[in-house]
Parts: sequence; structure tokens; C-alpha cells
Amino acid sequence: MRGCFVILLPNDTDFKTLGYFLKDNGSKFDVTSDLFLRLNLDHSKNEYNFLKIKDLSIFSHIRKFKGKLRPKASGIIVGLLLDESDNPEEFRYSLKEATGVIESMDLLNISKADFEAKLKEIYQEYLETLIGILDPNILKESIINRTKEMLSGGKKERKIAQELLEKIEGNVPAKISAYYRKAEEAVKDLDHDKAAKLYNKAADVAMELLEEDLTKTLREKAIFSQKIPELLKTRDKIVQEARNALKNEDFHSAYLSYRKASEISKQLFQFEKEEEYRLKSKALDDFYQVDQRFKQKK
Repeated sequence: MRGCFVILLPNDTDFKTLGYFLKDNGSKFDVTSDLFLRLNLDHSKNEYNFLKIKDLSIFSHIRKFKGKLRPKASGIIVGLLLDESDNPEEFRYSLKEATGVIESMDLLNISKADFEAKLKEIYQEYLETLIGILDPNILKESIINRTKEMLSGGKKERKIAQELLEKIEGNVPAKISAYYRKAEEAVKDLDHDKAAKLYNKAADVAMELLEEDLTKTLREKAIFSQKIPELLKTRDKIVQEARNALKNEDFHSAYLSYRKASEISKQLFQFEKEEEYRLKSKALDDFYQVDQRFKQKK
């Protein structure tokens, strides 16, 4: 991974780039108006987005504001600059966590220098490790830090803290990453029901450790895993409709079908398929427009 950037979506202007963090100090990257338009359009439909521009791959997440920031800005887009070898799906959880941390900052008043200094810390803490807090050692450290505050609280809090420390001694946090790895293997084997059960087992352990955000994310992955077979079935049907339309020289219908197939592929985080169907859709749309102009001239 090469670095990251954050875009604020103010209500009184198109966008404002809050800052960048680039691992290679000599490298250059700018959020141009054209790039923002692409990201903003894609995020109008999807919470997560993957975009390839020449040799650059961007995996991004949008967070819509609901609290005190909402009157001034609608949200933020946090983007990761990936290498070709990076798998965007592996960054999904850590990117969501980092976006939540960024949202809690004083985004309307912070200077670019201060923001970029904080962004570097967030990058190193949340984004550089692919599975972030799913690492047992990182999770243990997080729980221990939480129990330090609880041990200075009331009787009930001290009891909960002691129970959590006992779970750490029993290596309970390692169960989360173990279930998670098995779930990911099941997804690769296309056994989505098994994957959902394993994600839910990981979520049960996270809930036992009072990791609410992690529990929610793992439950979401379980639900999504169960949706995958139906999404694949729907996409296969739409792709076949596109091919049939091409045989009948109905280029406009083929264009629409491939566009739908591209959108479903993006939901599935199958970005090679998303690009394949998007390029086919664009080519067919271009051909259709030329064909229509040619017919009008006759």
C-alpha cells in the first residue's frame, strides 16, 4: 500500500482535500476535480468503491455525517492508494475503523499540517496491518488498555475488567482470528453458508470480549456472505441477457445489462469482473451512440 487521503464534502462547495499520507516521501498524488467526480459518483451508490486509473488503484469508503458536523458537511471519503498485489477486501474492516476515527476529529477547524500528522498515526495504527484489530496481539493490547480504565471504576466495572483479563489469559482473542481465517477460506471455496456460520462464531467471541464495533462488522460479513450466492446468480443471468442482446444486435440493451453486471460485481468486491463488465458496457454505449448518429444521417 502506498498511502491514503481524505476528502471532506462541505455543503457550500464540491470538495476539500483535508490531507494526504504517502509512504514514499518522493511520490506525488493529488485529488483532482476529475478524480473527485468519479469517486463522488461511485459513492452515490456504494459505501465502498474500487477505482483503477492507469497504474493507480484506489479503495475508498464514504462516511455520511449525522451529528454536529452535518449542518456544515455531508461526510468524508477516505481513500487508500494500493499496489497491484494488494487485495482491497482485506482492508475493508481497517478502512472502516480508520474512517470512524477521522470523523471524530475537528475536521472543520484543523490545519492541514496537524491533520496530516494525525493521519500518519491513523495510517500506521489502523491501515498498515491488513486485518487490523483481528490480530490477537493487537486485540489483547486494546482490551488491556480498556481494562486499565475500568479497574479504577466501580465494583461492577472492576469485575468486568477482571473477567476480560481472565479471557485474555485463556487466549480467547485468538479464537476470533482463527474463526475469521476459516471463514475467509470458506468464501474462497464458495461455501458461503459455512463462511457465515464462522463469521458469526467470530462475532460471538468478539461480543464476549465486549468489542462492539468488531462484533457489528463480523455480523455484517456473515449477512453479506449469505447474500453472495443470490448476487452471483443474478449477475450470471444479467450477463447472459447481455450476450443474447448482442446476438440480436441490440447494443443498447447489452450496454445496460453489462452496466448492471458491473455494479453487482462491485458489490461483491470482485473488481476484475467489475472492470471487465464496465469496459464492455462503455464500449457498447460508444458503439450505440455512433450507430444512432449514423442512422440519423441516412
